[in-house]
Amino acid sequence: MFAVALVPLMGMVGGAVDYTRASGQQARLQNALDVATLAATRSVTANSTEAQITQLVMKHLAGNIDFASQVSVTVTLNVAARSVQSRATYAYQPYLLPVVGISTIPIGAASSSQLGRAFLEVALVLDNSGSMAGSRITTLRTASADLARKVLDMAYMAGDTKVAVVPFASMVNVGATNSDASWIDSQGQSPIHNENFATPAKRLQLYSQMHGVSWGGCVEARPSPHDVTDTPPTSGNAATLFVPSFAPDEPDEGVWSGFYNSYISDGTCQSGLGTGALARQQRVCKYNGATPDQSLANGTRRGPNQLCDSNPIIPLTHSQTTLATALAGMPAYGGTNLHEAVMWGWRTLSPDPPFTEGRAYTDTQNRKIMVMMTDGANDAIGLPTMNGSFYSAYGFSAAGRLGTTSSNKADIVAKMNEKTLTACANAKAAGIQIYTVAFYVTDANARSILQQCASTPAMALVADSDQALTNAFDEIGNHISRLRLTN
Repeated sequence: MFAVALVPLMGMVGGAVDYTRASGQQARLQNALDVATLAATRSVTANSTEAQITQLVMKHLAGNIDFASQVSVTVTLNVAARSVQSRATYAYQPYLLPVVGISTIPIGAASSSQLGRAFLEVALVLDNSGSMAGSRITTLRTASADLARKVLDMAYMAGDTKVAVVPFASMVNVGATNSDASWIDSQGQSPIHNENFATPAKRLQLYSQMHGVSWGGCVEARPSPHDVTDTPPTSGNAATLFVPSFAPDEPDEGVWSGFYNSYISDGTCQSGLGTGALARQQRVCKYNGATPDQSLANGTRRGPNQLCDSNPIIPLTHSQTTLATALAGMPAYGGTNLHEAVMWGWRTLSPDPPFTEGRAYTDTQNRKIMVMMTDGANDAIGLPTMNGSFYSAYGFSAAGRLGTTSSNKADIVAKMNEKTLTACANAKAAGIQIYTVAFYVTDANARSILQQCASTPAMALVADSDQALTNAFDEIGNHISRLRLTN
């Protein structure tokens, strides 16, 4: 009876021993496969193949278990998702179970790893005002091109990182090719469209009636509160549309009377519309068939495109050629408007119109970053005339769109500063990370505004030399690279 019972007894005892040992081997295999899969995933590139990743998994298995040569591995690679799934099988050979006819115990393990794809959207908001002329603009062109290249090189796959360029002076140029865009107020619907005309007129149509001139691509700031928000422009809410800039022809009295932009003779059309300065300025008939004076003067250009001195925005793109061409062609002319600079930097990063290249705000794999560089403070020119100021992104100061009708420069600039800080706060609240670079900025108030605009004190950089600007952009590039790795 003992002899008869011995075989099944050995099977039971042997099974307990062998299955315990097999369980231990399975745990070792699982741990080793987890390590190998994670390591292989970190090596995945856009050009990786399953064969290459399988070899990496096997290599790391061999470094962690002594029976790797007996393991069969199957790998599934998803390059687009940057994920690796591994399955391993191993036939464990028991010591005692063969006496009952069991020669192997199958062991399996499965592991998956996904690093995901880190997306980056960077808006380079760059001061192109007249004070940037000379070595400053030359240095900026090179430093910003290097930063753009560095950001694009961070892409796992082409398009994972994108850069926008927002050149700015007194206004921002959205591109004259967008004249037919739904977000442009081509039909005169906005409440500010006819601000400077005696009778309703469509600004783009006025451009087309004149000779030798066309709309330069700049737009005015939207009326409050839309001038500091990312509210999508719709015809259903005309105040959200973007009004083409149109500096009205000012009276012929000349600069000694405070009128710096007379580009059509007041005698062009009379029509019994009055002879006072305001009446002459607001006449619409004078533009029909006129050839405006567009000569350079007073730090800008005469004519309806006055203060539209920058090149057009380059929306988010991963084309190195497009960015390099745009950056190399930046001029240095005009004034400074930080408020509009921030707003258009934000709009290039937004997923909503007018530029829709940005990923959704809710995309947790994406970072939206603005780099705003300037060599000065907000600037305005107040004048003792019926207009109260130079024409600007806010029309004339007398219209009160900044919250003041003052003709005092300090009052106008103070309101521009308020708008700038509100715009920065709203952009940051939407998830935009902001770097600022104060380039040769000595004014304490201007530096303070840039420091408050930045997302953190460490992200407010100061560059007091051309080389320091290059260093600042290098530092920003390195920091962005580290941020990408935390996605």
